[in-house]
Amino acid sequence: MNSPAPTEPNPYQSSDHASTPPLPAAPDPRFVEVLPRVLGPFDAVTLVVGSIIGSGIFLKVSSIDNEVPYFGAIMLVWIVGGLATLCGSLSLAELAAMLPHAGGPYVYLREAYGRVTAFLWGWAEFSIIRTGSLGSLACGTVIYFNGMLESAEKTGLLPGFLADFVPLSHWQQCAVTVLAVLSLTWINAIGIRAAARTQNITTVLKVGFLLVLMLGPLAFGRWSMDNLSTIWPTSLSPDIIRAFGIAMVAVFWPYDGWINIGPVAEEIRQPERNVPLGLGLGIVVVTLVYVGANIGYHLCLPIASIQKSSTVAADVFELVLGPYGVPLAAAGVMISMFGALNSNLLAGPRIYFAMARDRLFPRAMSHVHPRFKTPFNAILAQSGWSLALIVIAFALREQPRDAFNTLTDFVVLGGTIFYALVVAAVFVLRVKMPDAPRPYRVWFYPLTPLFYLAAAALVVGSMILASLSEKASATDRYQIPAVGALLLVGLVVYAFFRKLEGPVST
Repeated sequence: MNSPAPTEPNPYQSSDHASTPPLPAAPDPRFVEVLPRVLGPFDAVTLVVGSIIGSGIFLKVSSIDNEVPYFGAIMLVWIVGGLATLCGSLSLAELAAMLPHAGGPYVYLREAYGRVTAFLWGWAEFSIIRTGSLGSLACGTVIYFNGMLESAEKTGLLPGFLADFVPLSHWQQCAVTVLAVLSLTWINAIGIRAAARTQNITTVLKVGFLLVLMLGPLAFGRWSMDNLSTIWPTSLSPDIIRAFGIAMVAVFWPYDGWINIGPVAEEIRQPERNVPLGLGLGIVVVTLVYVGANIGYHLCLPIASIQKSSTVAADVFELVLGPYGVPLAAAGVMISMFGALNSNLLAGPRIYFAMARDRLFPRAMSHVHPRFKTPFNAILAQSGWSLALIVIAFALREQPRDAFNTLTDFVVLGGTIFYALVVAAVFVLRVKMPDAPRPYRVWFYPLTPLFYLAAAALVVGSMILASLSEKASATDRYQIPAVGALLLVGLVVYAFFRKLEGPVST
């Protein structure tokens, strides 16, 4: 007589009963490793702010000004982007307070739509979206580091023994990029407190830098109301509406990163209070400094100058502080991108850690280091793949930033689709789990999640229309098929892990 196939214990605690609707399952520490709760409210706020403020507020300004060259319309784009992000983040807060587990959106997608959808998001994050963003941020950090050295040399601030190394060669930039990723990998691997401390310091510095951009032109008298003379278009035409949609695509990149607190929720103390606080206060801070920095840009420089500039922060600092402002601007942007790089290195491994606990990723990634209490193997896996992408980009392109820059719109497209599914999960889980404890309920439901979903539809629709336009570049045309191909490959990988997964006892 054949004995039944062995089963493994269910790695999740559940309060399900036959007579009641299902309630969310929590990781069972008897069978899987869990992460300690060590982060406080200030850490939660700086994680949100530091994750969002990276390169976009410096690199996407000219793109938005080129699409809508009217000061009022420009401000509207940044404000609507902030409101949409706030609505999305408040919706995320309800889910994170209800399911404060490692993995964040992976967990919410799993509970709302099933394991396939959740896996596809995690797969896209690991294969391209997050690891590509890491490569882009690391590369950008080093480009601005090189720019800081060059401008310091021109102003006589660079020590003579360093002059022979300026500017950094192509492969020297590659080496420094790899070193930046390795250094932050080490910081994140040795403890969540070390990573949070790095995040706190860089966030305070980058917010201070943006405050200088906001107030510097006023304090030094380097402003002119004439720069704001063109406020609105004379008429509302289809071309203006199309341009506003494209500008919204651009502004979603500077606001990207708000979802990073979700994967870390398992390590936040009192998540039912501190996660909504971090998201709400963090998005308000980001929106205020973004709008303020843009007012500073436009008071200081004419729109025509901003449209042509790829270094708008340096242009403002040079006008306000003279030539010595240029290396300071480069240092500020470098620190901003370095902090965003750290936040992505911090959040990403928690996603793969949660997937591995579900046995949908290599089980080694579900291991918690016995001394450091971090998802050690998941951190190493993410950094290893990111470093491979960095080296490939440097090997294939003379200007590797060009290769990574093509990923920003790809990240916005793929990320926005999944973010919309996460926000929509608020509706799904209120139906599927009506009796689940919800320590925080999203304000102004259902209008809040609906506003984000409308903005996300505008962004995705604008990208689809842009890809079908006769003026579309080859990159634009390939974005949608590339996202589809990525998801198809993900289905194959999912089937592979499901085949390896053994039966689970209840």
